[in-house]
Amino acid sequence: MKKVNPRTPAFKFTKDGQHAGDLQQETICEDLKYGDYNKNRVGLRLWLFTLLRNIFINIYRRKKKAGKIMNSYTKEWELEKQLNKSYQLDTCTKDIFSHINALPVFFKQPFILYLEGNKYSEIADLLGEPLDIVKSRIYFARRILKSLIERS
Repeated sequence: MKKVNPRTPAFKFTKDGQHAGDLQQETICEDLKYGDYNKNRVGLRLWLFTLLRNIFINIYRRKKKAGKIMNSYTKEWELEKQLNKSYQLDTCTKDIFSHINALPVFFKQPFILYLEGNKYSEIADLLGEPLDIVKSRIYFARRILKSLIERS
């Protein structure tokens, strides 16, 4: 990983180069994900600093709520592995995924792409379909899933 400048806000929050790099990377990912909220890019530095600060606060609160603020990443990864093992998919979630897999392909493809976080226009480009067709297929996939879930 690239060495983080100690004068960056991320380093000032975390006091650790590795955590600061991770925090910066998470900030960039959030900017790419939610950058539409700052369309005009007015105050880009302020926008990025706000994202960075909020991400740091959310991580801190999560760790505090878990009862421990850990200093090393190895302990954090071990805790995360244990938590992932302890949580099992419940039957409701399994049923939903089985209903999604039961959808016809022309409904299932755009719906899964939509669930993955793609925008309607991106899905239309990926599938080579008109935007209106993609929107209607996702709408009907939702309606079919809703009726299937209500029946079960």
